Amino acid sequence: MKSPTSGPPQARIPAGVAVGGREKPSERREVVVERCEACGTEMYGLHCKLVCPNCGYKRDCSDP
Repeated sequence: MKSPTSGPPQARIPAGVAVGGREKPSERREVVVERCEACGTEMYGLHCKLVCPNCGYKRDCSDP
């Protein structure tokens, strides 16, 4: 059996870097949910646009 210290040295991962395609639990950010102004459904982002999957309303991400 190998001891925990045997084997190649482990690389250090800088803070805020995603590991395995996911953020580390300590680095999670608060998610802001945008609601559609027309129907209230949660919108999703697409290339600097916010799009409502329910009614099709679109808003540019630079709009206030």
